[in-house]
Amino acid sequence: MRKKYSQTRLQPIGDILFSAFKKRGMAAKLEENALFKLWPEAVGAQITLQTQPESWHAGTLFVKTTSSVWVQQLHFMKNDIRQKMNQLAGKTAIKEIYFTVGYKPANKNKRYNAAGSQKIILKERDKKMIAECTEALADRELAEIVKRVMKSEISRRRSLEEKPGR
Repeated sequence: MRKKYSQTRLQPIGDILFSAFKKRGMAAKLEENALFKLWPEAVGAQITLQTQPESWHAGTLFVKTTSSVWVQQLHFMKNDIRQKMNQLAGKTAIKEIYFTVGYKPANKNKRYNAAGSQKIILKERDKKMIAECTEALADRELAEIVKRVMKSEISRRRSLEEKPGR
């Protein structure tokens, strides 16, 4: 026989969903995502650009950094970061933090990609020169990189030539 619930037993939908996720073993993932969202506020913009929380398991937060220098620096700040994260979470969710190298920011070379947002201006002789310069390269990946750099640089120079007063 079904249980009858009266209107006085209404529960917030968040509690119902959390209970359903918990039954399916997804509660830890939800808590992990909640902690990851707190990371930028806990460490600030500069550190956020150089780090990425990777996982959280049994009270240990694993964070990837862009270099060993950041691992070293963050190691000294570990206790402050842990306290701030726990304070923002409202409970002691993080007991330990491990930093490792391995994070590669998507927009790391933003300043070098300025020409990428501009229209590429190439003449036929430019295309021919680029093809001639890169055809001798055995490594196709390297050849593509050199092509991209050459196109970007030629385009940048052409756009500077077109601007008056230069």
